[in-house]
Amino acid sequence: HRDLHSFPTRRSSDLKNLHLVLCFSPVGDAFRIRARQFPALINDTVYDYFFGWSQEALMKVANRFVKDVEAITSVDGLQEVVASHMSFVHTSVELASVDFFNAERRYNYTTPKSFLDLIALYKKMLAEKKGDIKVLKERLENGLEKMNSASEQVAELQENLVKDMAVVEQKKSATDELIKVVAVETESAETQKAAAAVEEEKCSTIAEEVMAFKAECDKDLEAAEPVIQAASEALNGLEKSALSNLKSLTAPPAGVDMVTGAVIWLTNKGVKPKDVSWNAAKKMMGNVDQFLASLSSFDKDNTPENACKWVEDNCMSLDYFNPETMKGKSSAAAGLCDWVINICKYFRIYQFVEPKRKLLAEANIKLDTANEKLTVVRAQVAALEEKLAQLTAQFEEATNEKNEAIASAEKTQNKANMADRLVNGLADEKIRWTESIAQFEITERNYVGDVMVASAFVSYIGAFSLPFREQLVDEKWIKDMIERKMPMTEGVKPLDLLCDVAKIAGWNTEGLPNDTVSVQNGAILTNCTRWPLMIDPQLQEIGRASCRERV
Repeated sequence: HRDLHSFPTRRSSDLKNLHLVLCFSPVGDAFRIRARQFPALINDTVYDYFFGWSQEALMKVANRFVKDVEAITSVDGLQEVVASHMSFVHTSVELASVDFFNAERRYNYTTPKSFLDLIALYKKMLAEKKGDIKVLKERLENGLEKMNSASEQVAELQENLVKDMAVVEQKKSATDELIKVVAVETESAETQKAAAAVEEEKCSTIAEEVMAFKAECDKDLEAAEPVIQAASEALNGLEKSALSNLKSLTAPPAGVDMVTGAVIWLTNKGVKPKDVSWNAAKKMMGNVDQFLASLSSFDKDNTPENACKWVEDNCMSLDYFNPETMKGKSSAAAGLCDWVINICKYFRIYQFVEPKRKLLAEANIKLDTANEKLTVVRAQVAALEEKLAQLTAQFEEATNEKNEAIASAEKTQNKANMADRLVNGLADEKIRWTESIAQFEITERNYVGDVMVASAFVSYIGAFSLPFREQLVDEKWIKDMIERKMPMTEGVKPLDLLCDVAKIAGWNTEGLPNDTVSVQNGAILTNCTRWPLMIDPQLQEIGRASCRERV
């Protein structure tokens, strides 16, 4: 005390940096008496007042901090339920603190920091519990996977055993039967060779017929080639200037209108033209370039039958409808006339040759089919010959294969027997593990409410006596959770999540009394995230703590 009193006088240069923090308890009369004796405590100090948060503020804060918890946000509406219950817990503790003071004359204070500690502890405990149960669940799932794999292996071994026994029986009779099989396969190969020879002869005959028919078609098509060449030369001989002069005539020379009419018929795509007059012809030749291009790209193979017949009946029968006569009247008309005549000639030749071409295509298809059939037969003959060679080699190895098959069957039988004993021995465990996994899934969903009870218990309950603890947990918190339909385990108790029988036994060994309040305090002490204040008038906890530290 003397050192503290003399410190400012010894270091007067540091007085401007000296700050004092005074902490007074509002309990009793001591603070009021000191304030009267030393008025400077009131006049020359700065007070920090802490006000509680409203219900709406508590909910907003809770919503803000739990929105990133997947176990809560993954269920529609659950986030609002959790936030509402958290605010209810904080408010219920404030009300219970008033009742506690009236009943026990003991103070308990809650601040916004207490509420934030509740949220932080809840998130921490929920993550830990979910992580622990995830590990347990994965272990059981891995065990079940191994069991299922073993069961599948047993079934597979049994199937393999059946197959091996069948192979053994087959190998036993293979030696006797192999000679007969070789004889049958030899006869079959000879038959296939004979069939191949017949197919080769058929293919040769068909090929000769196709080649002769192709030569005939080519000869007919050669007759059409000069006609096409003449039509092309007629078009190439057409000059734009001659066509321009021709279409500029008000009235064409005699016979020219028949030439242009024939062109109109041929280029009208099989539709009978309404007008083949000179005016219609001039309109057709309106754009000379387009007109020449349409004649060059004319589909001569699909010349309209009615157009060709009209030209033959009405134009080509006329004495003056020829290039020589028309040349004296107009070079353009002569070229068009030559083109019309050759197009019609070609179309008639094409009509004669086209059916032969189709027959030739069908003959080629027939030849291809015969060749494919011949190829298949030859492949079959080759396969049979190869098979004969393999059967000969197999005959020599039949005895060794029989012995190997017997040994393999015995080995498979031993494996199947051992695996079957293992699977049958773990059958009960498989049922129990399956049920445990299903229960883990339920427990994991209920952790949302169970951890809420446990975290609220750790955060707020320490200052209260046992009746107030039971009232808060059973009559208020759990009741509110049930009304809000929060997922939770039926009949859950905070100690169910905070400790187990083994931990409690360890605490008792260290010196902790076995009564309910002491066990609850031990659970709070080991699960809280901040350093707790332990009120220990009977020196029970100090003894346990000393024992624990020595261990």
